[in-house]
Amino acid sequence: MFVTTSFQPRNLERTKAEQLASSLEVPYVERQKYNLPELFQQTSDVYALVVTKKELRCVSRTGEVFFFHPNMSALRIKHLQSNQPDVMVTATQMQAGDTVLDCTMGMGADAIVASYAVGAKGKVIALESETAIAVIVQAGLQSYQTDRKALQEAMGRITVVNQNYEDYLSVCESDSVDIVLFDPMFRHTIQASKAMQSLKPLTNNAALSAKAVKEAVRVARKGVFLKERPQSGEFERLGFTIRHRSSRFAWGIIKP
Repeated sequence: MFVTTSFQPRNLERTKAEQLASSLEVPYVERQKYNLPELFQQTSDVYALVVTKKELRCVSRTGEVFFFHPNMSALRIKHLQSNQPDVMVTATQMQAGDTVLDCTMGMGADAIVASYAVGAKGKVIALESETAIAVIVQAGLQSYQTDRKALQEAMGRITVVNQNYEDYLSVCESDSVDIVLFDPMFRHTIQASKAMQSLKPLTNNAALSAKAVKEAVRVARKGVFLKERPQSGEFERLGFTIRHRSSRFAWGIIKP
């Protein structure tokens, strides 16, 4: 991975790019007059983080582009504000003041909705094992601007941690959070979802391990929740009881 800028960057973008490269301990490459395919030809890297005037983007050698956008989380929060149910919030019985550990942040939609649900007195910690995703989503949560106050505040309250959930859970104190979430959505994405497909090459698609679930049960006070395809076999393999089911996905629970 390397960091660069868009064409003709201001000093602000160049400085941000240099600082990002330094913090990630990866090369900073001057954009100059080169397009991204040309920069990839000069390196052996697979991904480039591109600092633009508007946002931080990740571009792959094969052309996939990923950048942060709240996407469905904005609509889900709007529905909650109108007293319409959200499946995740209902299935987990998430309440104001809860501490939620989202072990599979991805694009951040569940973390954002959870942050709204638990409110200012609650806490959401979002784990992401893949550095490119963690950096882009964290930057987006901090810099994305919207006139929807509830959405803006929910994004601003999330703590992003670039770490594998197995490693993170192993050092957590017992009963230290209320709810643990697992949504390994990228193992079987919906082909029609352009956003999901652009992100998939960057993701960790390893199956959830029984060891991680055991640690999560130790850490959670209220429950550990898994979102998966109903017929995936993962609920049975890992010991979850399905609490909510639809044709496309289900939420399962293990109570401590």
